[in-house]
This record gives sequence, structure tokens and C-alpha cells, in this order.
Amino acid sequence: MDLLREVLRMRRPRGRRPDFERFARAITCRCPGPVPIGDLFADPETVGTYLGERVFDQAPIAADPDHKISIGAVRDALRYVDQTIRFCLDTGWDYTYCASSITFPGSAFQLADQTSAELKALPGGEGRRRYWIDDNHGPIGSWDDFERYPWPRSIETINLLSRAMAKRVPDGMKVMVIPGGIFEWTTWLMGLVPFCYALRDQPDLVEAVIGKVADTVYAVVEDLMSESEIGGIFMGDDLGYASGTIISPQIIRTRFLPHTRRIGDLVHSAGKLFLFHSCGDMYAVMDDLCELGIDAKHSFEDKVLMVEDAYERWGDRVAIIGGVDVHLLASDSEDQVRARTRQILDACAPGGHYVLGTGNSVANYIPLRNYLAMLDEGKRWNQAHYGMQ
Repeated sequence: MDLLREVLRMRRPRGRRPDFERFARAITCRCPGPVPIGDLFADPETVGTYLGERVFDQAPIAADPDHKISIGAVRDALRYVDQTIRFCLDTGWDYTYCASSITFPGSAFQLADQTSAELKALPGGEGRRRYWIDDNHGPIGSWDDFERYPWPRSIETINLLSRAMAKRVPDGMKVMVIPGGIFEWTTWLMGLVPFCYALRDQPDLVEAVIGKVADTVYAVVEDLMSESEIGGIFMGDDLGYASGTIISPQIIRTRFLPHTRRIGDLVHSAGKLFLFHSCGDMYAVMDDLCELGIDAKHSFEDKVLMVEDAYERWGDRVAIIGGVDVHLLASDSEDQVRARTRQILDACAPGGHYVLGTGNSVANYIPLRNYLAMLDEGKRWNQAHYGMQ
């Protein structure tokens, strides 16, 4: 272990020993054993609620395509790193997540009030909002827009935050980096509605945007593969909505998944994990994702496909992560959360290839007590079946 890593790494709390290898075994092997926990990420406000302190959101770090670094930005970034690691350590994750600082500026957002009274009660929480992509607008609608667009340039600077977290994690823990997905970034840049028109009217422009986005994500991932404490990539790329894929499955297969495969092959060649998150009914391309080599699928909604059914269909090919429905976590009682968590564990955990988590993410409108009840039920299940948590 190099001297810098020895100096910078966070000391794990007494009695809490993260074990990334346990997580990796659950992802790569159908070996029964204690079930690890994990998710794509937790919202900053949830982290702050748990830690009892004002939380830092790393999103502004990515606001400048040139990633100019100020003393204040460095201070805030280090605070984000420590808060995220402490949250994951204390709640029992074997890894921590880091949202990549890739930025494709200019995407249009809509705002909505955030709904958790717990979070509004935090210092500064009353001003918090949730952001939603505006599907009707995007910064690239023509070749002129494409040529003028401020594409990310400094890959090494983009990865500073991920590297800082990799240096800081305690022994036994690794970092899963979230670079975003090719479909998401493309449709955010063009606006989903204009993108759909452009598939017919400007297919060459669509191909150019997809290619530029994919090459940028690939370069960011490639630059991180030499970091020993980065355990892999957790690609978030929402392909579906409640009743189907957002666009034709054939377009996803031919225009987007080849780029996903290329990035996954890169990650695997470095001996790291390639996890995939997608919301909605994207199951028309689930077999394609299994074939291209994702190690795990995350994000399940009861109204679309219950996680037990997903495990039955694909659990022999990929690991299944999460599945405790976010609507349940956000609106039902603690007893209901515990009962549903036990039901999922009884169905999925005995065969391995399963990680306990939410159906989507630890969103800031989920009451913290319900999230902690889900985690506690996982600990109880492990203790009852394996004599350990």
C-alpha cells in the first residue's frame, strides 16, 4: 500500500469491517452466504439526515466543463467524500459510491418540492428541491449546436473526486463509480422529444451525439481502471417507463447497447465489476444486457416486475440488486417494510446472487426510519441463517 493511501484513508469504526470481496462474491457467484446490502446511491439529504449534519451535494463540482478547481471546491469535495463514506460504513455497505464529475452542461431541468418532512427539518432543508429532466428541450438540436457544444475536455480532472474517494476508503471497502448512461446523456442533451424526431429527421446527428457521449464515458472509465480501490462501475441508464422501453427495443439494441458492451468489456478486462441500473419496464432488452455481460441488474418496481420474478427469470445469469419498492418505503409503515423485506430475502437470498437494497435508490422522500428498518431486517435474516450480520 503506497504512503499516500496510508496517510489519507479513513479509519473504519470499531466493530465495523467492510468486506468488498463479500459483495463481489454475491455479484459474481451463486454461492449462498450472508446477504450484503447496496444501492446505486443515497440522496445527499438522506445522508445528512442520517449523519445529523448539513450535507454537501457534489453536483456543483460538475457544473463547469473545464472543471476549474477553487479552494472552496476542493474543501466541499473532500466533505462530500467523507460524508458519503461515513454513511455507507455506518449503514453496512461494503462499498461506497461516487457520482462521476462528468458534465454535459445545458440540460433543461424542472423543479418540484421535495416531500420529506424529516429532511425539511434539517438546517437548510426547507429550500431543497428535486430536479426533473425537461424532455422537451436540450442544448443540441442541430449540427451547429453540436459543433459549438462545450464537450468535456479534462478527463483527469473529471476523475479527481473518484480518485480522492479511492484514496480515502478504509481497508476492506472500495468505490463504485457512477458515470451515467449513454441513453440518458444523449436524450438529456437533445431532449427526449426532439431526440425522437431526430431519429427520423437527423439520424446522422443522433449518431454523432451518441458517439461523442459514449467516447467521453469510455475515456472517463478507462482513466479509472488502474485505481486498485475502485471496485467497478455502476452505470445508471434508465431505458424504460411503467409499461415498456422509452424507445423501440431495436433502436436500443443497435444504437446504444454496443457502446454499453464496449465499456463493460473495458471494465471486465481490468478485473472489476460492471453493474447496471435501469428503471421501468426495460425487460424487452434484459436478455441483451445479460448477453453483453453486465454483472448485476438494479432497480425494480412492484407494479412493473416484482424482484422475486426477476430473480427467477435472470438470477442464474446476473446478480439481482435491491427490489424493496420505493413506494412502499416512502409511504408504508415500518412493519410493512420489514414484512416485505423478509419476503424478498426468503425468495431470493438462499440461492445467492442477491444484494439487499431499495427498488431504485435511497431517495430523499423515503423516511429514514423505513430505510433503517429494511437494513435491520437484513441483519436479522443474516443472523438467523448464518449466525452473522
